[in-house]
Amino acid sequence: MQKVMFFHLPYPPKWVFLAYAYMVSLLSWWDLPSDSFFNTKDLLSEYDFIVVGGGSAGSVVANRLSAIAGVQVLLIEAGGAPNAGTEVPSFFFLHNGNPYEWNYKTVPQEDACLGLEDKRSKWTRGRALGGSSVVNAMVYVRGNKRDYDQWAENGATGWSYQDVLPYFKSIEKFNIAEYADNGYHGSEGELSVVHPSTHSLSSDAFLEACRELGYQYIDYNGPSQTGYSRTQFNTQDGRRASSVKAFIQPVVGKRPNLHVTLNSAATKIEFDNKKAVGVHFEKDGVARYVRARREVILTAGAIATPQLLMLSGVGPKDHLVERKIEVVADLPVGKNLQDHVFVGGIAATLEQEATLETRTLSSLIDYLLHGNGPMSVPASIEGIAFMNTPFVNASLDYPDVQLVYIGGSYASEESETLLRDLGYKKEVYDKYFLPLRGKPAFQIQPILNRLKSTGDIQLKSTNPHDHPLLDPKYFSHPDDI
Repeated sequence: MQKVMFFHLPYPPKWVFLAYAYMVSLLSWWDLPSDSFFNTKDLLSEYDFIVVGGGSAGSVVANRLSAIAGVQVLLIEAGGAPNAGTEVPSFFFLHNGNPYEWNYKTVPQEDACLGLEDKRSKWTRGRALGGSSVVNAMVYVRGNKRDYDQWAENGATGWSYQDVLPYFKSIEKFNIAEYADNGYHGSEGELSVVHPSTHSLSSDAFLEACRELGYQYIDYNGPSQTGYSRTQFNTQDGRRASSVKAFIQPVVGKRPNLHVTLNSAATKIEFDNKKAVGVHFEKDGVARYVRARREVILTAGAIATPQLLMLSGVGPKDHLVERKIEVVADLPVGKNLQDHVFVGGIAATLEQEATLETRTLSSLIDYLLHGNGPMSVPASIEGIAFMNTPFVNASLDYPDVQLVYIGGSYASEESETLLRDLGYKKEVYDKYFLPLRGKPAFQIQPILNRLKSTGDIQLKSTNPHDHPLLDPKYFSHPDDI
């Protein structure tokens, strides 16, 4: 049974940061091991499999491959090991610009981002062992069945939803009783999936509004996605459940066939004709090279993977020739880039305290003593709804809009710093956010799930340390508006 909580013992905003520092020191026993725990001191010159990128995907791949006796696996990660500062769910927004991020930005957008400096959107991507699972909002959403089925229809044999469902189930440590027996979840895996133990009165109203619109309360990672629900999170005991904690930390010292090298930026994939045979990377300013007997597996994320492929000669021929890169394969790498657009920040005020109050002494004590309360809810995201607009066939169970309910607003002093770091113009903050400061408020953020605008990723230069040019071309297709 969930516990309804809301508090009204506010303290000055500066206490948030003091509490944050104090909490991190108090919870040092939570701290993830340091780089030295994960780093393999003496690397081999050759491995069976080289996994490039130790994020949400790479951690799982390295775990599963190294479970095979006699197979040598190397996991290469550009970042280091995360620390306790990433563990507290409600401090998700404080991670902006931290050492565990790549701090990517798009190129200026012609049709969007009007409220952002230079019309550029920041893209949060994790640069750490665990990747974006170390800095994201911990929301667990698999995606729609049809996304996977379309991959299979387009030739990706073995990637239909029914094909991948057993693998989803195998990684889950599913702890939501009402959905546990519907055939779509597993309980013996490594990755914790939970509902928050705390919710606000205003989130109850959001769910009731969804019901009044005719939608069903559903498991959006289950039989149907159309409907609404409490949010499913990757947390455990009130702390972030990242892929490094689930898949790497428990095995790295127990499997001598799994080697890890951190702070190691891959710079190029070596090819012999069209076969990947090794990886060039830099560690502590020193160029290194390792060979692969069987496969090089790229799991460097949606941005770094195409960048590394193009730097290695795999990509659009015209673009590679323009950059004076020898062409290994002429393929549309970096094309068809899509990013789900959302409208964030517009809040509604309430006449009573009915939202999640994380900036209170009560919530701090509750979290420290019990690991629950408002501070255990990632980014105060209390509910999700997947809905169909009149532009789609609702019978397909392929919703085109997602609503995210957030039990709070961006009107605090700390949030002002966050939004300014994200590139919000001062006049935008002063007009839309500042008037809400000190008032209880909530947000419902609409997200476009089935957008038609497509952009691309291109190389800025042949320097692997230069961020690529990211152009999603937001709203370039009129149907997205």
